[in-house]
Amino acid sequence: MLSSNRLVRIVAPALVAVAVAVAPAWSAEPGTFSLGANFGTGMYSNSDLNDALGSGVEEITSGWEMGGSLRYQVSPRLALDLEFNRMKPASTTESPGNPDIQLSTAGMAIPLSMYYTLSENDRYGFNLFGGAGMVTGAALHAEQDGSEDQELEAKSAFYGQAGLEAQYMMTRQVALGARVMGRTAKSEIEDSDPSVDIDYTGFAFGLGVRMSFGGGQ
Repeated sequence: MLSSNRLVRIVAPALVAVAVAVAPAWSAEPGTFSLGANFGTGMYSNSDLNDALGSGVEEITSGWEMGGSLRYQVSPRLALDLEFNRMKPASTTESPGNPDIQLSTAGMAIPLSMYYTLSENDRYGFNLFGGAGMVTGAALHAEQDGSEDQELEAKSAFYGQAGLEAQYMMTRQVALGARVMGRTAKSEIEDSDPSVDIDYTGFAFGLGVRMSFGGGQ
């Protein structure tokens, strides 16, 4: 199975190569707003937390993500995007003769990103993006069947991301999208001594849909 680092090294250059090969035909209208929804999966570091949990516990290194964003087209090639993305890294540790232990480190990422259109035509668009914001509502949640849930809250922290997005325009108003990105974010668990971080640093892959309105569409 390909590692996340190797997969990014394969996919990212391929997306750039295709983007450069597509001759631009039209650009998005300045003043256009769009609403997007996405669903995907992420790979996370969590090295500090996994070390603290010990060798007998399944590491928390991957999970599902979902969210949405509001995007505003500033110019034909530049857009601002405010995103709300729910990340839920999780793991399940099997315990023979006992209920499984389920751990998760869910958090909400809220970045403001700038999207730059590398190339587009009447069917395809390719964007480079990067942004920063915060991760909030993070917590270490532990659950074992037959026992009470336990949760340790973590502090809000800086969040940064950058990546590539490819879009297929079904119409000028509706597009399907795919993206690959890298991110960095560390949220310290409150009252932990010594301090332990929930580390969302890693990579993510997602699919989504976007609907545009306004701007002379």
